[in-house]
This record gives sequence, structure tokens and C-alpha cells, in this order.
Amino acid sequence: MCLALASWVLCACESEADLTHDASSDGAVSVDASAAPPATLERPPLCERDGADAVRDAFCSDSPPALSSFEELRALFDLQLQNPDAGVPGDVFAGIRGLDPALHVAVLGHSTALSGHRVSPLNPRLILFGGNVLMTFQRGVQRVELVTRSSKTGALAFYLLSFEQACNATAEGCSNADLYTPAIERDWLRLRLEDDEDLKNTPADCRQCHQRGTTEARLLMRELESPWTHFFFPVSVVSDDFPGENGSALMRDYIAGKGDEPYGGIDLSKTSALAVFNLEGVVGPNQPLLFDAPKIENERWPWTAGVGYATTIHGSPTWEGAYEAFKRGEQLALPYLELRATDPTKQAQLAQAYRRYLEGEMEAKDLPDLADIFPDDPKLRARIGLATEPDATPAEALIQACGPCHNDVLDQSISRARFSIALGRLPRSEIDLAIERIERPGDAPGVMPPPEARQLAPEAKQRLLEYLRGELDAGAIDPMLERAAALGMTGGGVP
Repeated sequence: MCLALASWVLCACESEADLTHDASSDGAVSVDASAAPPATLERPPLCERDGADAVRDAFCSDSPPALSSFEELRALFDLQLQNPDAGVPGDVFAGIRGLDPALHVAVLGHSTALSGHRVSPLNPRLILFGGNVLMTFQRGVQRVELVTRSSKTGALAFYLLSFEQACNATAEGCSNADLYTPAIERDWLRLRLEDDEDLKNTPADCRQCHQRGTTEARLLMRELESPWTHFFFPVSVVSDDFPGENGSALMRDYIAGKGDEPYGGIDLSKTSALAVFNLEGVVGPNQPLLFDAPKIENERWPWTAGVGYATTIHGSPTWEGAYEAFKRGEQLALPYLELRATDPTKQAQLAQAYRRYLEGEMEAKDLPDLADIFPDDPKLRARIGLATEPDATPAEALIQACGPCHNDVLDQSISRARFSIALGRLPRSEIDLAIERIERPGDAPGVMPPPEARQLAPEAKQRLLEYLRGELDAGAIDPMLERAAALGMTGGGVP
């Protein structure tokens, strides 16, 4: 789940019990699709555990809220756009309560967070903060992520609010129009609230990134300095001399497809240029993994005295080095090095299709999938964070797809830890289970990797399956896998 603002890699391989995440269990309430308003959320099981914070105060009260829309959820926590240019006090999020009450909205056009494979300039990721709650949302998935601080200890508390729409009860399921238009932001019929304890043994585990190798969870922000490569900026924010594009180009991309359509109830064209700077004040500088935007951009557009900026784009040794470190299992993957991770032809076609839909020239049933916006080239998909390298060896595929979740650094007390990328530790039965899970259909419960994780490229998947079916010696040590398991992708930060 949760808030990995610019880079979050979902675990790729889970044990059988881990992925049983049935929305019909305790904490959810079924509602007749014709009912208005929806029934109040039943008391979630997390309310029976000790804790006190703004989210618990709202949902664990004697009269929990009856929410039916994203707008009502925002209003519940006073996340209203009052003064978009308001500054942030210095002592923010030391207890998040000191934050300016105005709503601040940062917008991402690319993310490797949960559901990042659905994030693009046409379907951005919102990061809303103000008061005492931080919230993230993007269309395409029926959930909202919430972060606050304990009013007793000051520790971060992570929550996932899932919802359903009327389309969930139909034989056809939810269409692209249900999921990628304002329809997903209203008429909610079923709610479920879970915290990080509920989620710890599921693919939506918050702690695997926010508490990786640490005793306390922390907020993550991969890009701490200008030019904040993957964040939206107002169209008016331009650079006269720098040859590359900035976040104002992402805003123009959004407007080209969506026009003035509000997103999350917010006119994105009116969001403040200060939002990302303010977000830094909330998150803080102590980060385990950084996308060094100034250094990467300077490498790609080098400047020479007396000459100026290069006229052709260069590579970035900094980004390439980080990507190689990820493939060795030393750190999580960074966001893609370019401003856009999308395929330009696909993006233009989807923008045109959405405008036709808005203008009534396309029926809702014909709206294409806005997540199908990335390149088909397998090498590019790997670098973007969507798949493993197509030529990966079995060991490399395990590190890239399963290493973020199945290592020695994360919680070893849950069933997920029964599978390790250090295969020499595993009994044959666990390896056979892994084979069966990898071969499941992509949308089947328990499939490995989970649908929102980095996927096994077809060629790498076939090689991995052949390797796993072979004669693996129990206790055999593969130095590369053992090292990756021990490191647990905890590196990548700066002193």
C-alpha cells in the first residue's frame, strides 16, 4: 500500500496465506447498490488494538462516518483547497499537527509506488497533505492511502481505505470508464479500512518500504531537490535557458487529455508551484533512497563554460549505477530517469480518446485502458520498473522480481518469509509451491509476482521455471542470491 511518494516497489512473491485478502472479511460492510447514501462503515478490527490518531478518531468512534465519495473523505479530514500558496511552518510533521491547515497538493506523473503501473501524465498520483493527515490517490484502483501520526507516541500510522462501486456487482465488472473517470470518485458502496498491521502479510504491505531495515516507519520521498523530475508544475513555470522539459510539460500533457476536468475534485492547473517544496518539509531529509534529480539532469544536459548546455541529451552514470545496484539486490529501483515513462504514440492516442469521450464522441464502454500507456519494448519496461530484464538469468530474475519482498531484512515472523530468494535454504516443497504460483493466471489469487509488482519478462520467466524444476541441492549456496537476501535492498541513500 502506502505512501512511497516517488518510488515504491511492491513485493513480488508471496506465500499462499499472504495473498488471501478478501474484501468480504471483517471490517467491510456490504451495501445494496441502490441504497443512498451507503451504509456506515462497520467498526474495523484495527479499532480493537491500542492506538490513537486522526484516522482512528474518525473511523473508530461510536458513530463512524458514512462516506460515499472521495470528496467526503477529503472533507472528513479538512483537506480543502483554501490557500494553495500558503507556506508550511518549520516544525511540520514532527507531530503532523503543526501543518498549515490549507490543503497542499503535489502531483506525480510517474511512480514506482503501489499501483504505479497505472500512474502517468494522463492518470497522475495525488499527494494531499494538510492538517494532520496525508493522503494519496490515483484513479484506476479502488483505494486511498492515509498516513497520520499517533497522538500518543508521534509514530507514523499507515492506513488503506478500499471501496467498491456498483460495477463490482455486475457480471462484466468495472469498465475503464468506471475506473479512470470521475465515476471512481463517487457513489462508493462498500468500504474497508485496514492498517499496516492488517496489511503486513499481503502484497499491500506498507512496512516493506516504509520500515525496511529500521525500527520505526518513515515517510518516503525520492526526489528532494529541484527540478523534481516527475512532479507536475503549473504551465507558467518554464525555464528559458535549460534545454530539457520540466514538470510544466507534464501539466500540459494532462490538460491535452483531460482539459479542465477536476481530478480528485481538484483543478490541477491551479495547484501551487510550492507544493513539492512544502512536501519536502513534511517528509524530511532523512531518506534511504534518492533520485538525485539535479545531478541526473546535469549529467543528461551537461553545461560547459562559454558554450552553454549540450544540444543533445547524454546518459546518466548516476542513474545507471543505481539501476545496476538494484539488479544486484543492493537497493530498490529508482524512478525512471526521464521526465516521462510513457510511450509518446500511446499517450497521444489515449489523450485523443479521452477527449473524444469527454465530448460525447466515444461511448463509455469504448474508453481504452489508460494504464496501457507504457512502451512495449521489454528493455524499456524493465528500466521503467514494470518487468524484469528480458535476458535475466534465473538468479537475476529472482532478485529483480522477488528480492524486494523475500529477503532477510523484512519481518521474518510472517508466512511471506517462508520463501527466500536464497533458494539453497528452501525445502523442495516450497520451491514446488513457488512454481505453481508463478504459473497461475495473472489475475488469479496468490499469483507470483502479484499483479502490481514488477513482472517476470516472458523469456526470464521461462528460464526461471526451468531452473526451479531442475535438481536444486538443498543447502547449496549461491553467493549472489545469499548476498542479495542479506542486503535486502536497503541501500541507495546518501550520508
